[in-house]
Amino acid sequence: MDITVSGRHLPVSEDLKGYVEGKLAKLATQYPKLTHARVILDHEKIVQKAEITLTGKNINLVAHAELEDMYAAIDLAADKLDKQLHKFVEKLHDHHGDPKLRDIEPASAGA
Repeated sequence: MDITVSGRHLPVSEDLKGYVEGKLAKLATQYPKLTHARVILDHEKIVQKAEITLTGKNINLVAHAELEDMYAAIDLAADKLDKQLHKFVEKLHDHHGDPKLRDIEPASAGA
């Protein structure tokens, strides 16, 4: 996955860039068809903002987070994307799974 990290009103250090790439690498393992991630980090007075956009085949996800700490904002935005991606993958499995198996109830443990 191609990752672009840019900053508004702040320089993006190598440590910050490495942190973002580590967080997004975990998301790329869930859905391998993700092709690009665009991260914009912003600083306004005491508020740190992180905006992450993931694109890929048949998918486009966006998450925003605003906190006082940049690393916490990145974590929050990545968590939001994780939930969105998990929901997207579940929809794919529910709608494109085997229709014969979709209506079968799982076997109960007592029977």
